[in-house]
Amino acid sequence: MRKHHNKLYFGKYDHKTIFKMPYANVLYPTTDEHLYSILKGEQDDTKFHGFNGNVVKLSDDSKRVASFILANRKKLNFRIQQESVLFYSDKKTAKLLVEEFWDDWTGSESVHPKFSNLGKNTVGCKRLPHGKYRFQVHLKKNVHQLVSSSERESLWQFLKRNKKQCLVSNKYVLDYLNGSHPHCYSGYFYVSEEKMLTPIYMIAQKGVDKVIKFEKE
Repeated sequence: MRKHHNKLYFGKYDHKTIFKMPYANVLYPTTDEHLYSILKGEQDDTKFHGFNGNVVKLSDDSKRVASFILANRKKLNFRIQQESVLFYSDKKTAKLLVEEFWDDWTGSESVHPKFSNLGKNTVGCKRLPHGKYRFQVHLKKNVHQLVSSSERESLWQFLKRNKKQCLVSNKYVLDYLNGSHPHCYSGYFYVSEEKMLTPIYMIAQKGVDKVIKFEKE
């Protein structure tokens, strides 16, 4: 069952720690049985089909993450998302995560009590994503069916012209927008100012699923 991650973040846990871990795909499915089989060497060391169908190599890094999750299962929840892993935990466990996987750490967020009653598409944080972006624009899973090639190209050109205010960090969204791949089954990009949303809607409103707003403490 898919967890409601905003609810998870604002409810049981007050820290979200984000890591770039493409090797973590081998952890799926993330049952204890599967993670133990990885640590015991019962999986093929040369290749493994991750949750997205890609063939990835089972590495010592994969085993380190599996070991950490098993040792701290009751102290955290997590989500494997394409090349990233999002961990939800308390402050102490978040600190341990950063220390253990320092080289892969890309960011952290924590919730102040004043953010507990924010709206559905608003997220509270001490630091804005990548230090500056206030809005996260999510595309629909079938965006490639809803947006024409000319609209896609117009959106891509707009984002490129305004690269100081816009950031496409998601590989799958980037490949779709720049024309490298014809499909995009989910993803998002960032914008720093609310005024940037109007032209985005004008260009490709049919392809926009939702916009998440970040409120800084």
